[in-house]
Amino acid sequence: MKKIYTSILVSGMMFSTVVFGQTDKQMSTETLNSQQKQNILAEVKNAPVTMDHQSKLPTVCDSLTAATAAGNSFSGNMFDIAVASAVTLETFSVSVDAGTWNIAIFYKAGTFVGSETSATGWIFLDSAMVTSTTTGAGAFYKVPVSLNLSLAAGTYAFYVTATDAGATFNYTNGTTLGATLSSDAYLSIKEGNGGSYPFGVTFSPRVFNGRAHYCVTTSGIEENNSLPTVELFPNPASQSVSVDLSAFNGNNVSISIMNTLGQRMESFSLMANGVKTLNLDGYSKGLYFVQVEMNGKTSTSKLAIK
Repeated sequence: MKKIYTSILVSGMMFSTVVFGQTDKQMSTETLNSQQKQNILAEVKNAPVTMDHQSKLPTVCDSLTAATAAGNSFSGNMFDIAVASAVTLETFSVSVDAGTWNIAIFYKAGTFVGSETSATGWIFLDSAMVTSTTTGAGAFYKVPVSLNLSLAAGTYAFYVTATDAGATFNYTNGTTLGATLSSDAYLSIKEGNGGSYPFGVTFSPRVFNGRAHYCVTTSGIEENNSLPTVELFPNPASQSVSVDLSAFNGNNVSISIMNTLGQRMESFSLMANGVKTLNLDGYSKGLYFVQVEMNGKTSTSKLAIK
């Protein structure tokens, strides 16, 4: 029997929980037989797919962690993701107990609220087998699919679920349905629901344990390595990052920090002499570029700010 604690710290947020003696999975009174489940899934998998895939993948990829604490479980989660700037969703990582399980991913435009028990409007994206060697909180396993799902700014619902009877898909009790669980410069993952497969996700609020993996298109940034590669450390960084300019010692260089849209966040010139430390206070977490220019040539290095 899994233990549920009265408070759980997730991504810097304190969640108050109701004390259960059983998980959602153990309390479920689901009565659907195998044929009924297949009928529900057929409705989704035969639905027309109208999503717009990009012809080629963006060049900069990252992931956003939802939560890690576990504490409750059933087949899977429904939750909303708010997209702030256009991304390409690649896949999810999930927390499942030891075993080999099929993980399916569905999505729809707009919120999942009102669609917890209906296949209408949902689009089946893909599914794959995930093998877990651990039980309980903390370990994530990437679903080996390439969704290549282009998402413009807006709100989208996702249903990430194990399809096998007996699978234990870990998640956490939440506090407020729709509240922001975690976010970065591109995505915000919201608190959602948990429950049975298929489309029996009625326990609320429940917090997805896993990661959303995505890529962003970089425009206006040209990686020209005709100059020596510039080393950044630490990377990922938080309050500051050091730029090793030793290869340029004695020369005037320009240093710019740019976002993935090619916009210069700041720029300055100096005489290169060893290591230069850049202050990152005021930068939102996400992906950036540090560009060093000398005599019309540039060297660009990716920087992750956490």
